[in-house]
Amino acid sequence: MRRMLFLGFLSSFLSTYGQGLRLTTDVHPYWGPEISHYLELTYSIEPMSLYAQWSDTSAPRVTVVAVLQGNAGVISADKLDLSCPIQRLDAQVLYPVVQNSFLAADTGHLHLTVYYGLGDNLSDTLHGTFYIAPQKGVQLAPLAWKEVQGKRLVPRAQFGQAVYAQDTDKVHFYTHGYRLPKSKKSFFTYEVYSLDSQRPMEGFGGVQRLTPDEDLVTAIQGSLWITDLPTGQYELRCTLHVQDMEKAYFPQERLTFYRVNPRELARWNEHTPIDPRWMGQLGTGDSLRHWINGFYPIATIAERQQIERMGPGMSDTAIWRFAQRFWEVRYPTEALTQFLSYKSLLRQIDSEYSSRSVPGYATDRGRIFLQYGAPTLTEKRPFETDGYPYEIWQYNTLDVPNAPYQINKIFIFVNYAVAGRN
Repeated sequence: MRRMLFLGFLSSFLSTYGQGLRLTTDVHPYWGPEISHYLELTYSIEPMSLYAQWSDTSAPRVTVVAVLQGNAGVISADKLDLSCPIQRLDAQVLYPVVQNSFLAADTGHLHLTVYYGLGDNLSDTLHGTFYIAPQKGVQLAPLAWKEVQGKRLVPRAQFGQAVYAQDTDKVHFYTHGYRLPKSKKSFFTYEVYSLDSQRPMEGFGGVQRLTPDEDLVTAIQGSLWITDLPTGQYELRCTLHVQDMEKAYFPQERLTFYRVNPRELARWNEHTPIDPRWMGQLGTGDSLRHWINGFYPIATIAERQQIERMGPGMSDTAIWRFAQRFWEVRYPTEALTQFLSYKSLLRQIDSEYSSRSVPGYATDRGRIFLQYGAPTLTEKRPFETDGYPYEIWQYNTLDVPNAPYQINKIFIFVNYAVAGRN
């Protein structure tokens, strides 16, 4: 299946979520005086999709091949045979698999293709195009999120926009400063800016004094506690200040992230009285969790974080309270009516797209239908003689609260198994 690549420095991402192996590639361009331009590729593998499909008792293996092309042809290529740690599917926490690699690059318009699959099979493809400008003067490399493992700073797993949802969270970031003048003072500033209120967040920022490196590349890394940062959409804004340089020419880089403050969410849920009608419509146990999981396609980032945390130990009462608030926030005067309408749609999606192991809302077509509604046009090719059966959905516009606005969007669903409905 052909999918769009996650280009970290362009903030362009199309989720690879489906029934197959879920992998994203975060791409960051760097430069060195001896090796010139190169890319750091960070591969992130969603653990549930990996361990659910690996039937062997041995450590799962994933093959990844990256090919970078320019106008004159192939610039570089790399192949990784990833041996992933063994994790039990019934474990309380499954950890994503993260691996990075490096590719020689060049300037100009470039095209990166990533082939990947379980074992030795290359079943899926990511692709993306981007532009790298020649290095001139003082510059900043694009920002990258990192995390601490032991005493090392390593790439952070990325599945779209970064989300920080722990009680005590600290963000770590990394970049390069290029050609800092040795005779001038230089310093690096960073601040958190709220995209919801359009203002900088007081107390969330810092300054670093920089010492130019001999090889023209100065590594810059920083961290910031965001434990008390409210739930919302934010941007990390960084600026490289150089003595005697005009302020308008200071190099700047930005990187968005979403903060889910679990303390806020807990307070919201604890203070919501439960209407008994919701308890009757949602049920208990597995039935309750089925309906709640069906909210996922239309949920906000914060709500998705809550749904993902609803493990077996969470009480039905807490889940009822969450469901009631979920709909009351959207429809203050007709929350239950709107939920019942959506519940009917979930039943329809289950009827049309579910299989024995996958509920309708978790299939590719079911998720897209629930999130975006019925397509404008469809084309079904269930009996292909020279290829896999497939189905095309076209949307004139995609305009929903939890996704970017898009026009003329096409989804292609391919049945590689040539069996079943998905």
